[in-house]
This record gives sequence, C-alpha cells and structure tokens, in this order.
Amino acid sequence: MKHSRRRFRILAVCLAICVFLGACVSFLAVAEALVDRTARVLPSYAREDLSAILQKDRDDWTDDDYETLQRQTGILSRETLGEIDPAVLTSYQDALFFEGEVRHELVSFTTPHDVLYDPVKDAPYKAPIVPMQAGDIVLTSTCHTFGWRNGHAVLVLPDHRILCSVAPGELSEIMRFTNDAAIPWFCTAANFMVLRLKGVDGQSRRALAEQAESELVGIPYSLAVGIFMKKDQGKSKKGTNCSHLVWQAYYNAGYDIDTDGGPVCTSRDISMSDLLEVVQVYGFDPVSLW
Repeated sequence: MKHSRRRFRILAVCLAICVFLGACVSFLAVAEALVDRTARVLPSYAREDLSAILQKDRDDWTDDDYETLQRQTGILSRETLGEIDPAVLTSYQDALFFEGEVRHELVSFTTPHDVLYDPVKDAPYKAPIVPMQAGDIVLTSTCHTFGWRNGHAVLVLPDHRILCSVAPGELSEIMRFTNDAAIPWFCTAANFMVLRLKGVDGQSRRALAEQAESELVGIPYSLAVGIFMKKDQGKSKKGTNCSHLVWQAYYNAGYDIDTDGGPVCTSRDISMSDLLEVVQVYGFDPVSLW
C-alpha cells in the first residue's frame, strides 16, 4: 500500500512537471508568434511614382518633394538625400516597400534574428543602406529572446568599421564593413535604422567614435549591466552588451542617449532619443518608427 502511494505521488509530481513544461513551451510559442508580427512593418501609405521629382535638378526640389522622398525612401535626413545620386533613390524605395518573407536565423541558442528573404530567389534580400559617418549608430529590432525584442546596436567607427558587443562569452570587438556602403548583417535584416547625433559637426562625431575605439574594446558581454553592476562602467569595464556599449560610448563623450534614463539601456531606448536624428529607417514605419 505504501509503495502504491509513493508511486502515485511520484507520478503526480512527474505529471505536474510535464504540465508546467508544456505550459512554458506553449507560452513561448505564443510569445514568439506574436513577436513575429512586429518583425517588419511596411509603410502605412501607398507607393508613389518618383519620376517627376527625380527628373528635376536637385536645387529645384521643393519642401513637398523632400517630404515625398523621405516617406517613399525611408531616408529621413535632408542632408543625406542631397548627397545620394537621385538615380539610385528608387532602389531605396523598392526596399522600403518590399514585403518579402521573414525567416529566423539563430544568433545564439536563445536568440533568433529575423532575416528578410526574397521568396522568388530563395535568398536573403539585401537592402541599400545610406553612406555612414563615424559616430553613427546602426540598430535593429530583429533579435528577440523569449518574445522580447531586445534588438541589436553598433557604433560606426572611422574607415568603415564598427564597434560591437555580440553575445554572451564574447568580448566587445571591432568588425570591418565588406564595402563602403553596407553592413550585410543589417542589410539582410527585416528592419534597421541609422541614427546620427544632432547639431554636432562630423569632426566631433569622429572624435567620439575614436574615443570609444580606444576605451571600449575587449569588454566581456553581460546582461547584468545596470542591474547587478553599475550602468556607467567608467574605467572598470566589467561588462557590457550591444546597446549598453553604444550608450557608454556616447555617455563618455557627454551625451546620455538613454531615453528613459533607467538602469538598463535598450536599442529601443536609443532609437527614441531626442539627441539623435533618424537618417534612414527600413522595415519600421517611417512615421511611427519603433
């Protein structure tokens, strides 16, 4: 009789564990399904013919023309629009309105990255990205963990390089672009933004990037920054992560780009900073952004 009761208790415990694990799996599956809906947002307005504007001399573009180009290409910076060859602006428009197919690629065991595929070619779709300057920030919301879009962010350095913190077990490092105008990992993502510090000249932004390069390489990846260790690492350099690294680079130069000023800085916090201008938006709605 005692043995039967013991077996029953063991079976009951095992059943409870199975039910709990099943509930967890179901919850995570639902969370991932819901987060998939936000992987890529197409513009909430129709595509327009840009030929009449692009046939004009750039000096003749009106305010309305600039506004149309901004909404149709995702290039929100007038200065940048003025620097890009008008003949290639339609390629930015094509990308902004390209629906594609979102697929997952693992960044780490727990973190999928949403990649946009061309279903006809069965290959990643590569979007054009604006020419970047030292001190710029590139970020995306396409990395997500257990239903939370933690995103990813990097700092642009001089000479077509980026400073980044990628994953647990790795140190912050410098990577090089494969060409002058693209970071392939971001260009094949379902969305990205390029941000630039407002009201500061290029030389000062370059100095910010060079300072970050000299101070923020080789720091262990940590999700505990701002929780179990100080947010402002100062000279201790005990831990960082992608968005924290970008925040720390700017904070060291005197700019706090964490929108809510909380203990943890996320990529979304950075994207909403009033100190930053959105140079290009892709896969996010150009009006509502993230």
